[in-house]
Amino acid sequence: MIKPEGGRPSRHIRGKLAFGAFLIAIAAFLAFRWLMAVEIETDRQNWELGPDNWPVTVDETVRDILPRLPRFQKLRIKFMTKEEDTASLHFGLGLWIRNRYGLWRGNEKLIVSACGFRCHPDDTSAKIIDAVWETLRKKIGGKPATT
Repeated sequence: MIKPEGGRPSRHIRGKLAFGAFLIAIAAFLAFRWLMAVEIETDRQNWELGPDNWPVTVDETVRDILPRLPRFQKLRIKFMTKEEDTASLHFGLGLWIRNRYGLWRGNEKLIVSACGFRCHPDDTSAKIIDAVWETLRKKIGGKPATT
């Protein structure tokens, strides 16, 4: 940086630095907005599905979940290890799955589809999260869906 006799950068240099900082701030804001974007907004007042709208298979559920996840969460899930890290989603995404898809309210068809038999809603949501993980690994060009 060229400094005049007074030791401070010239007004021209300070203006360029300020403009550069402004552009970096805008780029960071736009990157954040892009990462937080979802393909389908979930209605905040009616986000729980009723029995008439419940998906009955894991594949239907995954197809409903994926467009509702922000990009950063899709990337986070994609790069997780299956057993250890997907368990960390139990209280966030897992709780959302249990509530949205009626796992505590009697969606027996989805529970049986996920487990093959009547199992606990926590186990069902874990199976659905695993299916989301496998789909993201295949969809975004990740490694084969292995543990």
